[in-house]
Amino acid sequence: MIDMNTTLSGVKLEELLENLFANHGPEPGEYEDILQFVDQINPNDILSFREVMQPILNPNTIIGFSFTKPFGYNGDFFIIEKIYQQYVNPDERYRKWDEFFHTFPAAIAVINRKALAKNVLTKLNRNADGKEKNVLILGSGPVTEVFEYFQKTTENQLSFDLLDLDKRAIAYAKNKHLQNLKYLSFSNRNVIRYVPEKKYDLIWSAGLFDYFKDKHFVYMVKKYYDFVKTGGEMIIGNFNVINPSRKIMEVLGDWFLYHRSEEELVDFALRAGIAQENIEVIREPLGINLFLKVKK
Repeated sequence: MIDMNTTLSGVKLEELLENLFANHGPEPGEYEDILQFVDQINPNDILSFREVMQPILNPNTIIGFSFTKPFGYNGDFFIIEKIYQQYVNPDERYRKWDEFFHTFPAAIAVINRKALAKNVLTKLNRNADGKEKNVLILGSGPVTEVFEYFQKTTENQLSFDLLDLDKRAIAYAKNKHLQNLKYLSFSNRNVIRYVPEKKYDLIWSAGLFDYFKDKHFVYMVKKYYDFVKTGGEMIIGNFNVINPSRKIMEVLGDWFLYHRSEEELVDFALRAGIAQENIEVIREPLGINLFLKVKK
């Protein structure tokens, strides 16, 4: 069982938790104490801690939505959309917990990767020179980066093929993109089994490969690299081994990823048969989300 006498910044854990629930969540000055405790928690105490935190481990909070997985899997399109939109439940019982969640470096990094995606798409469109450019997105989710790209683009020259295994994600994205559907083609397919019918100027995947084991990661890079046009590129996101939010995501969100270093991503590309000179690793500003970028 958790030692409720554990002291954080001079305050006992029992007192901290009592205050948290009495005040319907943490104040900014308490964030660090919570993170410090979670980072130091003994693995044998995780289940007990989750029991204590049950009042907020439900779909009404973002962290609880992750924990309960109402759609059956981690990192579903809806929780990603909540992060993108910085959604906060207006109910006072849960509002502060969502505000706390949005301060997690991992959540900020997810928003940063959306901005990175928009920049990549804008650059590709700017360099299209009147010729249609084809984009394939693997694990497309809410497709918010594409939606925001269209909001700022007056002369689009990009055509998108969007793959997702969740029919709900596709339905949500279609409804979101009613004004842009003529540029979008959705497929409810398994990306591991899917075989493209054409080649692409850009293959993008931001939040999918973090869930693949190493051998599957290499297999997917090798497979989809064959469908990159000469002069095109494939960009694949993966959380860095340096992720200050990892422990709280795992303990309270039951959200597990394969975290990888820049060196590991380069090694995967080499193992997939890609020449060293065509491999680069880029990152969003926090350096928490890495992106394997391979050219052809």
